[in-house]
Amino acid sequence: MNMKTPIGKPLYITGAILIDSTQKLHKKMDILLAEGFITAIAKPGELKAKAKAYKAENIVADSYYISPGFVDLNTHVYEPGVEHLESFVSVSRAAAAGGFTALAVLPSSTPIHDNGFMTDLILRRAREHSSVRIFPIGAATAGKEGKKLAEIGSMVAAGARAISDAGQSITDSYLMRKALEYARAFSVPIFSYAEDSFLLGKGVMHEGFHSNRLGLRGIPAAAEEIMVARDIVLARHTSGRLHFSSISTKGAVAAIRAAKKEGLGITAETNPQYFSLTVDSIASYDANFKCFPPLRENTDVEAIIEGLADGTIDCIASSHTPQSIASKGMGFEAASGGMISLETVLPLTLELVRKKAFGLEQMLKLLARNPAKILGEEKLGILKPGARADVVLLDLDYKYTYQNTKVQSAARNTPFIGRKFQGIVHTTIANGTVIYRKS
Repeated sequence: MNMKTPIGKPLYITGAILIDSTQKLHKKMDILLAEGFITAIAKPGELKAKAKAYKAENIVADSYYISPGFVDLNTHVYEPGVEHLESFVSVSRAAAAGGFTALAVLPSSTPIHDNGFMTDLILRRAREHSSVRIFPIGAATAGKEGKKLAEIGSMVAAGARAISDAGQSITDSYLMRKALEYARAFSVPIFSYAEDSFLLGKGVMHEGFHSNRLGLRGIPAAAEEIMVARDIVLARHTSGRLHFSSISTKGAVAAIRAAKKEGLGITAETNPQYFSLTVDSIASYDANFKCFPPLRENTDVEAIIEGLADGTIDCIASSHTPQSIASKGMGFEAASGGMISLETVLPLTLELVRKKAFGLEQMLKLLARNPAKILGEEKLGILKPGARADVVLLDLDYKYTYQNTKVQSAARNTPFIGRKFQGIVHTTIANGTVIYRKS
């Protein structure tokens, strides 16, 4: 088990409204957790005798919702190498505060995770220091240099769950073809960061009116859309499992929708900034808004939301990318890209629920069930007997202002400090153990 959290004592949660779209459950139920699994779910009061027999601690959760723990497919952790930016200890705190009980960790370590030895090291570090489940993602190419394939077989044998050159695309089409074929042979997906590096150039924001007005080099939507189209063709050719990370444009959504209708084995994710912010935010030159892919136009945001609602986009991932204060303070062009986001995924997604873009059940598919399925984890992202005891209590009515002093990550690079939110994680339980309670 790739987490240090011990199996906790039995827990008996009463009074909460249970939501699980796989069983069409959305009603008040009691739930019993024991030995790291969900033992029983029943109508209020029906588990009292069983809970007593287990000597379970009672958690009274009146007015709260209980959901499966969230599963993230896009987290940067810099251990080993640059732990002061984000370690397994600090990312676990941020994840738990955001309701995430499992993280797929991108190859962001130093040295790069491109061989089975590094897979083993990352899993050992995770067992020692992480209170949430850690699923390593190995690099697709050696050193993420895009020149030759990494040791895919050895990484998968050691426990890697997917392959990706996170943050950069594999420009060489032949190499991408071979990566898809090797990944298919080892039954893991390729996570594609779709961006044409030649069109990207030295761009730092979305190409258009605002980039011209601000005098900043732009990145056209075509940079993403061309690579999405190419990778769809290669997935069709190889029958490989392809997952698109960080989709941000209208054209990419349309291409993925068409590919899914064709029956190709393709999944996709987006990140909260691509449905909650637009390129207009960059008017202040605040580098906390700088990310890759860049923030896009209103029409792109609308397409992303539509894709989430109709299932074209399978999940919402954090794209949690910690950066130092110094690297974000260098001026917009020179500043590093990315933002921390594990703690803001829930409230930003709930804004779409309140706007009736989709319901709570669809939200939990996007945050829990679908990403678990992409990783091949059938006992995560669901609430039923026999599933893992990874659950979250949500207070959907709680209103607050997101404050710097409350951030659990080791980094502080987020544009959402000072933003008013509604909806928060009250309690996070991983492997049957309470790992977070709202203070």
